[in-house]
Amino acid sequence: MQPSESSEAPAQRPGQPESTQAALTKSAEQALDQLAEIAALGNSVRQAYASQLKLTGQIATAEWQLTGRSLTIAAALVVCFGAGMILLWGSVLLLLGYLLFQLTSSVVITATALLLLQFALLLWCWRSLAYVLSQAGFSNTLRQLQLLLFRPQKEDTNADPTATH
Repeated sequence: MQPSESSEAPAQRPGQPESTQAALTKSAEQALDQLAEIAALGNSVRQAYASQLKLTGQIATAEWQLTGRSLTIAAALVVCFGAGMILLWGSVLLLLGYLLFQLTSSVVITATALLLLQFALLLWCWRSLAYVLSQAGFSNTLRQLQLLLFRPQKEDTNADPTATH
């Protein structure tokens, strides 16, 4: 039969004082608490990462839609640029050329003036097209992915400002 003292008190190692046993138990409990806290923080980080990844996907979707709209508008501008310029601007240039030739009776002055007008309008259309096309892109999505995948680098205050990175 087992002695009754083993059921009443926890087993102690021979030569180990009771205060050391209590300190070990307390250390083990603290370690378990710290491990539980680390696990909770890890879960929180995982949830934040998943949430940020979801938001990045939403940004990519929105930018894709905006890019589609911008490209549609750009295509419409190209069509307007081609067809509208041939029909409307051609008629205006013909009328202006006729009036200018009647005033100056000079083919050189008339042709130069009409070419300058044509060049000015083409330049305006080109700039408008460049602006619309500049709206197409995924700059915000790329920025979010960089923040998500790469840790932002902090500026080193002791670094040489003339050094290239």
